Amino acid sequence: MIEMELAEIEDRLPGYPSQAQADIRWLTRELRRAYNLGSRHPEPPTSAIYDSLTGLPSVGAFGVRFAVARARASRNKKLFAVMSVDVSLTRGVAAGQLSERDAEEVLKQIAARLTACVRETDTVARVDEEKFSLILEDLVSPENAERVGQKVRAALAEPLKAGTRSFLVESSIGLQFYPTTKPTDSSLH
Repeated sequence: MIEMELAEIEDRLPGYPSQAQADIRWLTRELRRAYNLGSRHPEPPTSAIYDSLTGLPSVGAFGVRFAVARARASRNKKLFAVMSVDVSLTRGVAAGQLSERDAEEVLKQIAARLTACVRETDTVARVDEEKFSLILEDLVSPENAERVGQKVRAALAEPLKAGTRSFLVESSIGLQFYPTTKPTDSSLH
């Protein structure tokens, strides 16, 4: 499955600026090497592309989608943003307030809520145990991404259910716009 996505990306390379082409070639080469892909190798397991708990794209798939979004934004002279969402469940598990099974259920609910906040063409990925990243493409202005951040904040402020109990999660949201040469002041907390 990932080999097909990589091949599709490479087929579109001539339309990208030369620096983007070089970046994408490097990234696809590294992904093939990491996943041991090639004509003689089988497809990587689904878990290499998608997070097994949430079904969201994994960190590797996020990297590919980020490279494509960056190249597309460069080619189309469009703005895109990456939103990082950190949630904190570890303390609840350590304190015995939340079992590991409950924490997994909460993470699934968070994934569903984040997915509901974005367009179908955007990307929501689980990139670490308690960290999600969103790629928001084809933005008309930074305010579009900031509105998504407000939706995310509101979605995560609502209690999450685990078994018969409800939980509130602490979260931190960061927003970075591309293309840009330095970080913007637009961060949501």
